Amino acid sequence: MNDHDIQNLFDNISESSELFVSVDDARVRDLVFERTGLDVSKESVSYGMRDYLEYHMWNFSHAMLRPMAAAAAVFLFAITGWITMANASQNTLPGDNLYPVKISVEKAQMILAFSSDQRAGLQMEFTSRRLDEMVEVSARLHESEPEAVRLAVDRFKSEVAIIQEELTTEGASTELAKAVGRRVEGYSSAVTASSAELSQEVIDEVEEVIEETKEQAVQVIITSHEADQNEDDARELAITFEKELALALEAGADEETLATAQALADEGAYRRAFQVLKEFNLLIQE
Repeated sequence: MNDHDIQNLFDNISESSELFVSVDDARVRDLVFERTGLDVSKESVSYGMRDYLEYHMWNFSHAMLRPMAAAAAVFLFAITGWITMANASQNTLPGDNLYPVKISVEKAQMILAFSSDQRAGLQMEFTSRRLDEMVEVSARLHESEPEAVRLAVDRFKSEVAIIQEELTTEGASTELAKAVGRRVEGYSSAVTASSAELSQEVIDEVEEVIEETKEQAVQVIITSHEADQNEDDARELAITFEKELALALEAGADEETLATAQALADEGAYRRAFQVLKEFNLLIQE
């Protein structure tokens, strides 16, 4: 049946006398379906409490999802923007606009660290970054504000102070002290290599902080060695002592001082051996 046939059907129904007997929607519907041959149930549809509940729950859930979706979109844009800023801040230096973002990211990494060893590793890495920043800022002094150099130096000293605090706490990690001792040597080398960029005042200030940190690391290892007589600690102390002895010789230490320190080290009295070399260093600085 096409559209033309259906139109003729409705025209015939409208002219039928049956419509004037009882004109209602149900009667018209019945006549239409009777002549078209369609099987239509005359039972009315009924809805239960569950149907109404599901309908209202559907409306409620969609009403709730709209603001949640909007909030999720805002959160996503915020996170994306923060990640972009964090990535852009990685190469910034003290005095740059995004430098505080770089520091905030590092603090977040420290908070999320799962173990003391992981935190110690991060702290060493961040301290190395501060030293690199200090050298780079000093190298571009003619392009930057003098305050940037001071900020870089203070940042480096602040990171080193955190390491020193870790080393002075009771039960400080010997492994941390060993790592600090090795890394501090790199700090000293970096400062020496950058003497052309750094002012003498900055060099003296940084070297003093580095020397204090190295001494604290050595004292932690000595304390551990005295308590446990650990072979690894003894080996670490022997290596460190040989380096300090060579520096003292280079600085002009007399044979008596060197012999005394060496004899104490051979006996395993490293605390006193290092003290002899320190007293010599203090003497030549006066």
